[in-house]
Amino acid sequence: MQKILILGYGKTGKSFESYLKDKNLSFSIFDQHTASGQKSNLSAASFVSKEEAMTYEKFYVSPGINLKKFFNNHISADATLISDIDLFFQENQSFKIGITGTNGKSSFTHYLNQALNSVSSSVALGNFGDPLPANVFHDKKYSVIELSSFQLDKMQKNSLDLAVLINITSDHLDYHDTLENYRNAKMKIFCSGKQTMILSHLKSLQEQATEIALRLEPKLNTQKISYKNLPHRLEMISSKIFNDSKSTNIASLKYALSSLSFKGDLLMCGDPKKEKWSNLFIPLVNEIIIFGKHSEEIYSLIQNKNKICFNTMEEAINYLSFENNILFSPGNPSGDDFKNFEERGKKFCELILRENSE
Repeated sequence: MQKILILGYGKTGKSFESYLKDKNLSFSIFDQHTASGQKSNLSAASFVSKEEAMTYEKFYVSPGINLKKFFNNHISADATLISDIDLFFQENQSFKIGITGTNGKSSFTHYLNQALNSVSSSVALGNFGDPLPANVFHDKKYSVIELSSFQLDKMQKNSLDLAVLINITSDHLDYHDTLENYRNAKMKIFCSGKQTMILSHLKSLQEQATEIALRLEPKLNTQKISYKNLPHRLEMISSKIFNDSKSTNIASLKYALSSLSFKGDLLMCGDPKKEKWSNLFIPLVNEIIIFGKHSEEIYSLIQNKNKICFNTMEEAINYLSFENNILFSPGNPSGDDFKNFEERGKKFCELILRENSE
């Protein structure tokens, strides 16, 4: 029997652990943040070093692991690599809808799942929702799966019943190296040979979620659907203040500016290395207020003269006059400033509400 190793111990890695434990299989774990020799509280499995990891033959791979870098471009021909989506394909019998894109995929997954649940049974999984290995045995009719470029890059075989592409713009170049590699990973969603759809930018995500749900479930009563939005996506905090913390790339920042025809004060933060962008000019805004540990780097990449840096979000918000419209659309992932976009969005809302209550 092949020696089994879980690569990565985030949410997906932990769900792999539960799956393998339930199967009564022996396995070890590698995670760059956990020292060799420690044991998992859930399964008592041992953590191993990277050197030890190279002696294993079967790998359950978390989405964020860059396999080429991990194996230094020398993956053994005898190695068995299983991603979260591969495992789900093997075990689950539902109608599988895969959704990918640079921006909007979480919202579209959320909308389509709501539409299908209004007439049938569905669950949202993957990059948005619960990890796939934790749901391999669910009994819903539909699985609405948000798939990142990391997941698609590792997918061995495409068994989706319906594939949906929202858009492709530059992103995750720190992982994929080139836009071509990123695009090729995204396009793997179309390799199943079954139903495929590319969404139109001329219609809203809600409209197109309804259309797809109607194709799958003709008895759907569209009047019964009351869509709920996800937080931190152009979320209106007040008539003049918007929280768009989910903006983790420049395309999403530009979308926010365009959607709002924005001319007020823009707040930005995060680590720009993911896209490797530069020479950005943002028209119409009153002032660009940059904060956080990456603020000086962002400052140097923006051509506008009307910009200023602060160390913290608190300092940036204290600087605001609140006379202009305010948009928090970071344009970058959180980097060293916050754990994730949810944390920074929640903090922004808390500070804004506190400032307005004083």
